[in-house]
Amino acid sequence: GINAEYGGMANASLLSQCRALLATARMVKLTVPWGVVQGIEVGPQDAPPVLMVHGWLDNCYSFVPLLTELPMNRRYIALDLPGHGHSSHKPKSIILDWVLEVEQIRKALGLEKMSIVGHSMSSSLSVIYSATFPERVSKTVVIDSIAPIVRESNGTGNIVEHLRSAIDLRVNDTFRQKLYPDVDNLAEIKANSTWYKGLDVELVKLIVERGVEQQEGGGVKQTYEPCLRYNSMMYLTRDDYFSFLTGVKCPILWLDAEEGTTKIIPRLSGMEGVFIALNNNISHEKLPGPHHLHMSNPKQVADSIDKFLL
Repeated sequence: GINAEYGGMANASLLSQCRALLATARMVKLTVPWGVVQGIEVGPQDAPPVLMVHGWLDNCYSFVPLLTELPMNRRYIALDLPGHGHSSHKPKSIILDWVLEVEQIRKALGLEKMSIVGHSMSSSLSVIYSATFPERVSKTVVIDSIAPIVRESNGTGNIVEHLRSAIDLRVNDTFRQKLYPDVDNLAEIKANSTWYKGLDVELVKLIVERGVEQQEGGGVKQTYEPCLRYNSMMYLTRDDYFSFLTGVKCPILWLDAEEGTTKIIPRLSGMEGVFIALNNNISHEKLPGPHHLHMSNPKQVADSIDKFLL
């Protein structure tokens, strides 16, 4: 019963286009201070660059369906963030770590200026990066969510207790990656989980394939950095994030999924107006699809992005 709402099995031709794109994509391997960052790129190397950054526990393959629909008039670079996919692990403590890493990645790519496309967790990352490095970003696209997890700034939520429990978690963690019989089994489990609901299991499998390692005794284990499961040691306050959102100087396209974050986190429902009012450079479009709408509805998402980047 997965994904009946979005037309049952993923369109077989979309999946074969995804495989064809992966067969022709150029592999990217960047040396960064903590190891390597890997990913894929397509499009002419001298065309305007677009950096694509995925969501929490995903990897660069989440952009493959979208890349099959985008016209090849730009250089699209989709990377595995640190601790995801094939990139080196690098323990995290706060969201601002990611901003530093995106700047180090930009430098390693040798890009003066780029557009940035972020999904889910990387939506707010893209907003914060664009505000912090306005001279580096031409245009910003955020897919589904636009806001990170924030803490209240009015004294509720004890910051001291929060920091203590976040550190205790890291120091006393006994987490071991679970063994799954195969990629299909793990994809099936993920397809039924909150953030993948509504996404065809075959598309979930694309992400899973890049995020697992075959085990010698059989089966697969996920390879993501275990510390990604922890709460951040410090969250931004709502006002902090609003300052970043207000501070973005370039145009922002917010592609909002009808069955996405606002359905999963009801308190965000009806907040669209609040975010849009903070920055009159935001264009907001609501499109049919689940949280990973760039995978389930790549044609419509590609059309919106292409028009926006022109």
